[in-house]
Amino acid sequence: MAGEDSWLKRHGPETLGGALILAVVTTVLTVGIPLLAGGDGEQAPGSGNGPPAPTAAVRTESPTCAMNDCAGLDPEKTRCAPGARTLAEDSAGAMRVAIRYSPSCRTVWGKLTGAVVGDTIEIATSPTKKERAAVVYGETKYTPMLPVGRTFSAEAAGTSIKGDPDHDIPAGHRLPVGADQNDIPPT
Repeated sequence: MAGEDSWLKRHGPETLGGALILAVVTTVLTVGIPLLAGGDGEQAPGSGNGPPAPTAAVRTESPTCAMNDCAGLDPEKTRCAPGARTLAEDSAGAMRVAIRYSPSCRTVWGKLTGAVVGDTIEIATSPTKKERAAVVYGETKYTPMLPVGRTFSAEAAGTSIKGDPDHDIPAGHRLPVGADQNDIPPT
């Protein structure tokens, strides 16, 4: 106890009280600010000590298919979407149509955003190789994938079934975009 008495005599009780208050305020801010900002108070994946969160592993997993094996499959479920690039896009009003390309899967798909229920998106790489999807809920829809080789040509088209009078888009308006191997951005 003699050590404690000498510390208190040298620094005074105010220093001890100040240190305790500072520790409490720091703890409250460290925990409270992320919670107030909408977080759950947990550290982000990869920050701090310990192994990375499981979500970090999902991002690094390889696709489950390639080229012809991907035909007709969902780019998200097959992990072909991460790393995909937009080859071409266009918009009319709020509706945007894009051709997406996955270099790891060697596939393309059409993506429609800003859509309403009933609008459709389709993609074709030839007259016989086509995929089509309709918006069932939300504002975004993408087609199943089509495989592509070293040279290819693709056309995607979004169709506004009801139209958008606020942007002078009539019912049945079709918004096409096209791309080929020359549109693949350099890596």
